[in-house]
Amino acid sequence: MENLAWLDALSSRIDKEEMLNLASRLMEKNTVNPPGNEFLVKDILIEYLKKIGARIKVYEPAPGRLSILGCIGEDSPVVAIISHMDVVPPGEGWDFDPFSPRIKDGKIYGRGAVDNKGPFAASWAGVKALLDAKIPLRGTIVLGAVADEEKGSRYGMQYLLEKDFHPDFCIIPDGGKLDEIVIGEKGRMEVYLRTQGKSAHASEPQKGENAIYKMVSYLESLKNFSFKNEHHPLFEPATLNLGQIKGGQAPNIVPDSCEATFDIRYPLGMEEDEMLCELKALASKYNLKVEIAKRNFSAKPHLLDIEHPLTEIFKDTAEKIGISLKVGTMGGITLAKNLYFRNIPAVVHSPATESVAHQANEYVKIENLVTCAKIWAGVVGGLLKAD
Repeated sequence: MENLAWLDALSSRIDKEEMLNLASRLMEKNTVNPPGNEFLVKDILIEYLKKIGARIKVYEPAPGRLSILGCIGEDSPVVAIISHMDVVPPGEGWDFDPFSPRIKDGKIYGRGAVDNKGPFAASWAGVKALLDAKIPLRGTIVLGAVADEEKGSRYGMQYLLEKDFHPDFCIIPDGGKLDEIVIGEKGRMEVYLRTQGKSAHASEPQKGENAIYKMVSYLESLKNFSFKNEHHPLFEPATLNLGQIKGGQAPNIVPDSCEATFDIRYPLGMEEDEMLCELKALASKYNLKVEIAKRNFSAKPHLLDIEHPLTEIFKDTAEKIGISLKVGTMGGITLAKNLYFRNIPAVVHSPATESVAHQANEYVKIENLVTCAKIWAGVVGGLLKAD
């Protein structure tokens, strides 16, 4: 069959009703991380993976924190589609129970709709359609649902990589947009700041040194600050977010210390040590004594070759079903970063058309899930289709 013919065979076999049923059942389970409790979706995942004849592997590095891989086929190459089962807290502002998904106006709403349970359902539907079409394939398909992505992947992807999980290609349905694939992600660095003062009674503040005022003076100097930002052209400039600040013990004591934490997302071409030096130089410029240091968490930026075969087949497949894909990078961090630094090429793609992940009334368009099921199955088929 020609490419268009076998892609058409896929499209006609996407079971939208079964896909939405899977998405809804997963979204009903409260897997907010922390604590995660990904074990709550175990039976659902096993049930659906058995429907497509997958060999099932369950990994549980800690009680309740589990990842599941469904493997179909044998030998190389190995192509994986990996989603995560933990979600962020729902927060305020929902119009309904975030764990009681509902369908309205062509969308499915609920926590995890787009990040990342809806995309798992779409990947399952795509793989099922690929198998139902009986297209001759070689190699192995891996359909995965992992733990702990929202908190660094210690109990999820990092654990799998330590257990020698090493596919040849990977699709991460957790970023970008319907018309954009992501091949690179910024680095992330947490920076800790501390100012030291001298305590005194609040009735005589002149006898103390207010550490909060010192911190505020430094933060004021950041208003017009920007990093040098000499970086790879596919990336946006570095960003700096003041995420936490705390200081003082009580209103009636002059605070003797103040602490703040920044989240810095930086592009390829910039170095963490150089950024720290710039922040320290700013303090010196205004004669401010500020302790500035990198926290334990950091992640380097990465970028897949824009001409990598995985990128090319992704664009080609999408074009054949009428989607013109842009290629870009982003500031968020996905499972692709873990994979890249283990020499596993991964492309990030999503059914989203606007940014609604981590927000109240999270949703995804149902037709976008169907489209992604076609694209992802088409990419897998294109990589594994026997000549």
